[in-house]
Amino acid sequence: MSRGIRLSQNYTRSVVPGRSLSEEIQRLRTENARLQERVTAFERSRWWRLHPRLAWRRATKVSRPRAARSTPSVSPDRQRAPDPVVERFRTEVMARGSFTQDWFTTAVPGWHAMVAELEGRQVRILEIGSFEGLSACYLLWRLPDARLTCLDTFAGSHEHDYLELEAGRLEAAFDRNVALVDARRVRKIVGDSKRAMLDLLREAAGFELIYVDGSHAGLDVIVDAALSWQLLEIGGIVVFDDYAWTALGTDPLSRPGPAIDAFLHLIEGKYEVVLDGHQLGLRKLSE
Repeated sequence: MSRGIRLSQNYTRSVVPGRSLSEEIQRLRTENARLQERVTAFERSRWWRLHPRLAWRRATKVSRPRAARSTPSVSPDRQRAPDPVVERFRTEVMARGSFTQDWFTTAVPGWHAMVAELEGRQVRILEIGSFEGLSACYLLWRLPDARLTCLDTFAGSHEHDYLELEAGRLEAAFDRNVALVDARRVRKIVGDSKRAMLDLLREAAGFELIYVDGSHAGLDVIVDAALSWQLLEIGGIVVFDDYAWTALGTDPLSRPGPAIDAFLHLIEGKYEVVLDGHQLGLRKLSE
């Protein structure tokens, strides 16, 4: 006996007594249509659109509007010749500073076009996650008319456990390092980025460049992204660091990538990509 015939017989035995097979099929079609209407209404609801975990699930079901990413097997330093701007920064600033980690200068060549747009302007820059101040020093050094607002707890996080940081060391190193360039152009805010950015929103602050490099936990990243977007001026750029970072595993809640993808889904049509690699840069086109 064929598989199709067996299925037909099994289905006939499940039909509600007193109904023909055709009537039962019509009933199921009607119920399916009603269910689809409920699902559609739910997906259009405000709760569905704003809930971060569900936003991530939807984002992973659609194609990203950018080129596929891959983690380079060779470090950027080995892929390109030394960048003269980076070499000069290392000589003029880093060699005199209190830097124990360099997680930034390999990204500098990708920033050249963005930074060139800001030259000669009194731009406002927001940095979420400053650590020892390396990226802040670079922006102060590269843009002498810029003013920076730097947010950090300066307590490190679980992703820095292997460094065995001493209490107070990060903030002291940050202060010493930015003083090498120009601490007068830096507003340091010590505390949680979410609370700090809510305070900045209440102040009606605005920024032309925002660098997001704080907590790498997925839910923290999407909150930082949402608040940063509100603080970013139209035409301004936000840069997300460590898109492909997976040091704490591949769980979507313990890495930035899925949260960034979910955020892109929410602001679809309101941005253009200006930097695409281990970091992601977006220009804000509209609110």
